[in-house]
Amino acid sequence: MWLRVRSLSAVAVALTLSSVHVESRDVPKSADHPLIKRYEGSTIVRYSQRDFDEYKLPVGAVVGQGDKAHLPKVLILEGRVTRLTYLVPVGRSALEVIRNYQQELKRAGFTTLFAGDHAALGEGKYDSAFAVAGYQDLELPSVSRTHFNMLVAQDDRYLAAKLARPEGDVHVALYAAAIGEGWGKFLYADPPSRGKTAADGQVIAQLDIVEAKPMETNMVTVSAGEMAKGIATAGSVALYGILFDFNSATVKPESMPTLEEIAKLLKGDPALRLLVVGHTDNVGAFDFNKDLSQRRAAAVVQTLTSKFAADPKRLTPFGVSFASPVASNKTEDGRAKNRRVQLVEDVAAAVR
Repeated sequence: MWLRVRSLSAVAVALTLSSVHVESRDVPKSADHPLIKRYEGSTIVRYSQRDFDEYKLPVGAVVGQGDKAHLPKVLILEGRVTRLTYLVPVGRSALEVIRNYQQELKRAGFTTLFAGDHAALGEGKYDSAFAVAGYQDLELPSVSRTHFNMLVAQDDRYLAAKLARPEGDVHVALYAAAIGEGWGKFLYADPPSRGKTAADGQVIAQLDIVEAKPMETNMVTVSAGEMAKGIATAGSVALYGILFDFNSATVKPESMPTLEEIAKLLKGDPALRLLVVGHTDNVGAFDFNKDLSQRRAAAVVQTLTSKFAADPKRLTPFGVSFASPVASNKTEDGRAKNRRVQLVEDVAAAVR
């Protein structure tokens, strides 16, 4: 009955998402995301945007309890990540906020991937307001006037959704929770003197938007001559111009200039045989990346043979997962350097 009453309340306040993009009470240099309106009367108390970053989006319930709690269904996303923390007007429930956003997202063309209440969101290390919406590894500080935490939530809800677009998919994570008594009284603000105080039971809404986009890169197409020189001096050459979508083994059209240069390399040296080695970063399990890197290497060989008439007997695909990094996988720049295709001279094949 309690849930039914809450649901009816949500219907009664449908269409209450505001089209106002900037409020005078918002933290400086913050604004609503252009794709998603705010809940009417809400205030932005924390805002950040990174042009390219990794984001872990849970799309399933927490399994297990305490130290054994874990999220078995998580999407690893990359792209522009915008994070907005809203303070919702007093008197609104987490369910009401979630339902309004869910309706608005549906109208905008989003598909719900997962929605859950407190029972699905877990206890222990997952009972933080940021634990579900991409903040699993964030260490929350003690309550202060510059930060807030919500280790105790009276009511919390979560929603994950996706918008498929030709220019790149958009994923949304929304976590709404009522602040438990004695916790989370002071909200993050910059500068700290602008900190805002929340009432017991007031709802905080954490809205994260991930827009898929290619990482800007200064990597240039390596010419056939440069490839030949690298192989002659070092036995191999690393290529960053062969591109794939995240967790995909389909060669992207932007890869064609580099593949054309490989074809020229093979044509210029009829005796040359190559190992086409796929390398990944360490996002995901080793075995998963081993299979992915193998499939990517095979896709490169297949494209060279089908589109550039390369002899498949001169090309051997091989995937090594993240077993041979050239940089630290702890940073995005390092992971970008590790994601590559390497051409290695197959001397043994030439001898045979």
